[in-house]
Amino acid sequence: MKLLGNEILATDLDNTLVGHKEKSEQLWSYFKEHKIPISLIYLTGRHYSSALELIEEQQLPKPDILICDVGASMYIGPELKEDEQWRLITSADWNPDLILSVTKQYDKLQRQPLPNDYRLSFTIPDDPGYVKEVEEMLKLYCIAFYLMYSSNRDVDILPSHTNKGEALKYALQKFAPEHFRILVAGDSGNDVDMLRLGLPSVIVGNCQDEIKRYRYLPNVYFAKDTFASGIQEGWSYFYQSAY
Repeated sequence: MKLLGNEILATDLDNTLVGHKEKSEQLWSYFKEHKIPISLIYLTGRHYSSALELIEEQQLPKPDILICDVGASMYIGPELKEDEQWRLITSADWNPDLILSVTKQYDKLQRQPLPNDYRLSFTIPDDPGYVKEVEEMLKLYCIAFYLMYSSNRDVDILPSHTNKGEALKYALQKFAPEHFRILVAGDSGNDVDMLRLGLPSVIVGNCQDEIKRYRYLPNVYFAKDTFASGIQEGWSYFYQSAY
């Protein structure tokens, strides 16, 4: 089943596509003006309900694929139903109860409430050394996990081999046509795994410091403009000659 067309935007939401309403509207006008039938993949750290609320609140076009929980969940098609195959992949060796039995020893970690246990989310004051200590302790227990630290405060513990990059790779292999143009867009540390896929990518100008060092990857364009205007700048950089 090919849900996606030949022109694809795979973008983070908060502080990338979302954050400046006028710039978002200009991006949609740009695609319309150039007659680009864009397929949309939204990738976010938000859980499903929160992502839907944001899409409605910001009056964003409905995506063809919605990837939530930093890659741990995926929703597809017109009704955005959960992709059961991805769910099976991510849950294969996932043991959140065991992880929580370890993390409860670390009182600086403030667990964030979520409607499910597809991933575990915490906040912590800026202390990367403490986060590293937690990560090393989890490894001592031989637990399968993937830890993501971003924005100097957010700690997400995910199933092993699960992140935005792995989720996007799966979605493209399963739902994209053989030949397509794509732009990947992000602003923070939890977007890095997408940039590492080697696909044409843009880091928007209002990005977090933690992602700036990836601007030197050969597939990455570092935008001068911010939010959705940075996305538009990136699309023009890679594909202007095609239109």
